[in-house]
Amino acid sequence: MADDITNIVLLEHMQAMKNDLQQQIAALDRKLDQKIAGVEKNMANLSAKMGEGFEEARQHRQALQEDLEETMRKLSKHEAKLARL
Repeated sequence: MADDITNIVLLEHMQAMKNDLQQQIAALDRKLDQKIAGVEKNMANLSAKMGEGFEEARQHRQALQEDLEETMRKLSKHEAKLARL
C-alpha cells in the first residue's frame, strides 16, 4: 500500500516536472524564434545597405573613369598643341 502511494506521488511529481520542462522549452522556442526574426531583419537591412554601398561605389568608379577619360583627352590635345609649337 505504501509503495502504491509512493509511486502515485512520484508519478505526479514527475508529471509536474515534465509539464514545467515543456513550458520552459516552449518559452525558449518563442525566444529563439524572436531572435531569429531579429537576425533575419538585421541581415535584410545589412543586405540593403551593402547593395546601396555597392551602387554608390559603382557610380563613383564610373565618375572617376569618365574624369580620367576627359583628362586623357585634354592631355592629348595639349600634347598636340605642344607638338605644333
